[in-house]
Amino acid sequence: MRRTALSISCLLFIVLHLNACRVSKMLSTQYSQNIASVTYGTEANHPGMNDGNLETLATLPAQNERYFVIRFSDTHPVRKIVIHNGNLFRFEMHYLDEETGKWETFHTVIQRRNVGDDRAQAEYIFDRLNFRTKMLRIAVTRTVDDVIVNKITTEPGDKVLNRRTTLAGRYYPHFRVMQPSIAQIREIEVYHLAEK
Repeated sequence: MRRTALSISCLLFIVLHLNACRVSKMLSTQYSQNIASVTYGTEANHPGMNDGNLETLATLPAQNERYFVIRFSDTHPVRKIVIHNGNLFRFEMHYLDEETGKWETFHTVIQRRNVGDDRAQAEYIFDRLNFRTKMLRIAVTRTVDDVIVNKITTEPGDKVLNRRTTLAGRYYPHFRVMQPSIAQIREIEVYHLAEK
């Protein structure tokens, strides 16, 4: 009797476990192929951004305004974006709203300070998104390589972060100015929900 009860309990456990695995697979989100890939006709302002190779770097020159842009061959729904980072520290994610023709911000990123031995956070994942667009843009605000300098007076073209009046506890009016460096990302991936 005891042996029969143990056998039935083990059999019941195995059946429940197999069904739980099947149910969890049905409930998990299934995504499409990477529609940002160049094989789907997606264009980028730097070819290293969507070539499918994490070893290549997409770079932008050291300017105050730095934008990574991708254009899909058609309007697509966007549900998840993965950015394999090079040296981005602060940036905004935009999509082009086709009805208004304006860039809409859907996420602003400020990197965590503690990223271990790395200089920059290696990967950013944005999921639970829900919009349709033909273009995405990464507006780079700061990289880990940008340098902040103190200036008494500014020059045309300076990107002023703020103005301060004290330095090391003494009255010293000055501007904090950013000297930009090259912005880098390794790859961008974009997904929508898989069709069943």
